[in-house]
Amino acid sequence: MYFAVMKITFMVDEDEAGKGGTSHSAPVKQELQSLVEKLRARFRIAVLPGQIEEPGEAPVIAIASLAYSEESLSRQLDSICEFCESSGFGRIDTERTLLDHIDSFGSDEDEYGDDAREDDDDDDDDDDGSPFDRSH
Repeated sequence: MYFAVMKITFMVDEDEAGKGGTSHSAPVKQELQSLVEKLRARFRIAVLPGQIEEPGEAPVIAIASLAYSEESLSRQLDSICEFCESSGFGRIDTERTLLDHIDSFGSDEDEYGDDAREDDDDDDDDDDGSPFDRSH
């Protein structure tokens, strides 16, 4: 099972925003929410819109999806990108992460499940109560 997380940022053209097209106001939030609902229904994915805090901030959505093969997941993400580009918000910029197992997302483990971070074992002064003497 493959797992993907994708962030889509909509790059709004300045001239379109000035023409009364896409501006960063309450209607944009409503349009973004409408796009999120369409994406959920069409692609059966988890989608979350980002908050638009300031008037000049670009709209952002986060997407998570599962598939049995990497190829089908990549095709689905490409279709989602095409759908978003044709949505009228403008060009998009994407960041993708594909994983072969959901447990590997954000972990510091190597391929054998061992912690890959380097630990300093300079705790010879600590007495852990072990009956074995480590100094020999």
